[in-house]
Amino acid sequence: MYKTAREQKLMKHLLLQSRYETVHELAETLQVSTRTIHRELKTVKPLMESFGLTLDKQPGKGLKAVGSSEDKQRLLADLSYEHHEYSAEERKLLILCSLLESQDPIKLYSLANELQVTNATVSYDLDELEAWIAPFGLTLIRKRGFGIQLTGPENAKRKIIGNLIVNRLDIQSFLEAVELNIKGTPGSTEKMFGIVNKGELLKMDRLLFQLKEKIAFVLSDSSYMALAVHLTFAMERIRLGETITMETSELEALQQTKEYGSALEMAKELEKAFGVLIPEAEIGYITIHLRSANRKYKTEFKPQEIELETVLQTKRLICFISEKIKIDLTENGSLYDGLIAHLEPAINRVKENIDMYNPMTEQIKRDYFLLYMAVEEGMEKYFPGLAFSDNEIAFIVLHFGSALEIKREEAKIKALIVCSSGIGSSKMLASRLKKELPEIRSFDMSSLIELKDRDIGAYDMIVSTVPIPYENIDYIMVSPLLNEEDADQVKQYIKRKLPLILDKKRGRSLREEKKQDTPDMLEAAGRMRHYAAVIEAVLRHFSIKPVESNMEYDLFLRNLFLMLEEEGHVRDAQKTALLLAERERQGGLGIPGTAMALYHLKNEEIVTPFFKIYDLTAPYSVKGMDGNSLAVTRALVMMAPADMPAEGAEILSAVSSAIIESKDSMEAFQTEDEADLYERLNRLFYLFMQEQWQR
Repeated sequence: MYKTAREQKLMKHLLLQSRYETVHELAETLQVSTRTIHRELKTVKPLMESFGLTLDKQPGKGLKAVGSSEDKQRLLADLSYEHHEYSAEERKLLILCSLLESQDPIKLYSLANELQVTNATVSYDLDELEAWIAPFGLTLIRKRGFGIQLTGPENAKRKIIGNLIVNRLDIQSFLEAVELNIKGTPGSTEKMFGIVNKGELLKMDRLLFQLKEKIAFVLSDSSYMALAVHLTFAMERIRLGETITMETSELEALQQTKEYGSALEMAKELEKAFGVLIPEAEIGYITIHLRSANRKYKTEFKPQEIELETVLQTKRLICFISEKIKIDLTENGSLYDGLIAHLEPAINRVKENIDMYNPMTEQIKRDYFLLYMAVEEGMEKYFPGLAFSDNEIAFIVLHFGSALEIKREEAKIKALIVCSSGIGSSKMLASRLKKELPEIRSFDMSSLIELKDRDIGAYDMIVSTVPIPYENIDYIMVSPLLNEEDADQVKQYIKRKLPLILDKKRGRSLREEKKQDTPDMLEAAGRMRHYAAVIEAVLRHFSIKPVESNMEYDLFLRNLFLMLEEEGHVRDAQKTALLLAERERQGGLGIPGTAMALYHLKNEEIVTPFFKIYDLTAPYSVKGMDGNSLAVTRALVMMAPADMPAEGAEILSAVSSAIIESKDSMEAFQTEDEADLYERLNRLFYLFMQEQWQR
């Protein structure tokens, strides 16, 4: 069965994981959206089942491939032989690998046949590849009848391996190749990544593992992987007689560094293991690699060994960013330690023209836009003469981002939740946000009409279930039930806006400190009176009744409101039915996972606040709050007058929240009779009022 490149990558990842992973984690790993993962899983699931494997889903935990190790190995083997649908970038990398490996020209048609594309496609790829390799001092000879050949100094060929191949490999792929694909086959001659011998790479991995006690520090996972591939490639090139050259002055400077001793130890062991003679220039090359490699802090990295200039530059950078984002990070020792450990090798990479590929660069630019701009400016100002790439700046932004994550936990964000009526979906959304984002500590609810009279500056963020038509209001729109994509969207919004949120909170805190601690009891008494009035109205008018629904949906709504008009709850049944239909067009009313719809409305046509339930004689297909249709057999009707005070909206919102707070509560509101649900509401209001008195 044909599998796309993305399906293969997703299946390989799932097969190699022993833990549950959320859709969000999978999306981050594969660098796609969560929606794409959901779509791919629909295809991947039957493919895995054909090999006797299942995808186990656990709420809150995520997904995991379940099955015997034999079945997993069978599918992995099948994926290894599957024809790969290469992306344009993958094709260029593979062409580059072929040209690096071959000492003779390669025919255009041979590359096209290998990649299963047309000659024209390969020709276009070669045009782009020429632009890729030019900064490294490499060129392509392309002649009819001759073929294609890569030319340039060996030093440049080694460097391009790091910049265009190794840094585009993920650690999972590396471990898969070393531990799974070549385990038990050290003599394998198959090429890994199209450039290094798999058996030789396994041999290198074992040698470096044995050498870890002899070298001065332990590399990070990504740098270790890069070193293993680099050295394996170097051994193959030395055997072919391809060695690098280095200026005497440059080599002498490298011999004075602390990394040179480690490189010398490595070279001695490599000569024994691979039967080659390693020239001094190669040892210098290994030294450069070690100096440019990220390393693990504190266990192997010693801050006293950092150059004083780098220390001062780092401290100035932290001060600069603190001023820019108006958050003091100067006392954050963890931030300083992490930055200083990262910056020394980063500076060496820039000097050696080695770019550390960062697959998250574009996402970091989006998620930390303000912070990225500040760091970019700070690097230009305090590290003059060094051209840090976008990838390097993105890595540095992550260090500051981690420090801000801690601040986010301390932020205690106050949010305003908006829906069309302010009494239904807003509280549902607040309940979901409370579970998903604990840093949002308090919520207020508002309808669209009430929003005009709100002090928007009193809130750190506004989250709405409907479009807000007013200008100059910064908000984020999500589904009332806050699906996984919505939750991610809100998290990223907070991440981007955090510096502004914290700055605004500081100003608000100073104003609040000036206020008196003793509450205004006249105001408090008024609030309690409003609460009590709405609670009395809801409990007095609560009922569960059957209603005829074997008719057109519009006619059903009109008949329903005629009943409510006769009971004195609404003024004009036809007008109220039209208002509800308009509300339904703005967003679904069906509660996903149930057979219920919550009809909620706040309007001058409503006489008194009420909550009633109707059991339908025949189901209706209604649009759900998640956008999907569902069959409804029970209608929950919650209405309020337009002039109802905010305390009344809090009461009705508490009811809507109680409906969806758990599976048990949704089941209860769907199946329990009038007496049981009356008691449930009575208990809800008792706890609500108790909480108000304790404030």
